[in-house]
Amino acid sequence: MERGEITKRLESENIDEVISAMDIMANELLYFITRSLDALEKNNEWRPFIAERIYKLINNSKCAMDDRFQEQGAKDDDLRFWLSSLLVVFDQNENFILEILHHVINNEDDNEMMGLNILVRKKVIDIDEIIIEKLRKAEFTIKNYYRIDFYLDKLKTLNIGIPEDIIEKINSFHQRVQYDWQKLYY
Repeated sequence: MERGEITKRLESENIDEVISAMDIMANELLYFITRSLDALEKNNEWRPFIAERIYKLINNSKCAMDDRFQEQGAKDDDLRFWLSSLLVVFDQNENFILEILHHVINNEDDNEMMGLNILVRKKVIDIDEIIIEKLRKAEFTIKNYYRIDFYLDKLKTLNIGIPEDIIEKINSFHQRVQYDWQKLYY
């Protein structure tokens, strides 16, 4: 069914047409999520990226609904309650956050970076200290450049200043890189 036809049904005064359109949307979404999960089985390297997109799909939908409720005010409180009750299935519970936190503290991989995104978004207490500690332990090399840049970007997102010892490591790294480039030219 085309988007225009679904939109027409959603705007209908007939509840059966509205429900039918929503069922079509839900079935299409379920189909595509299932296909995404099939792709997860094909390649382990894709997992964090596909999982992040599925999370984004769910989270963006929740945020759009929340924005809508903010615009409507108290007028839709009963609808908001029912939707919130249904969406609680997708909320990360405390154990989920603790698992992510444990993984972030103990690993350096794509899942750690994705986990940091979630922890920063959730404003987990002391996440800035964990990031700073990771920067202190990090080996500042070209190989780790993107990871270090990622950590620095997360500190910027949290409005946290960079400690002096890390600034010194960054400056030292830049000097080494500049020196290596100069050697190439001479």
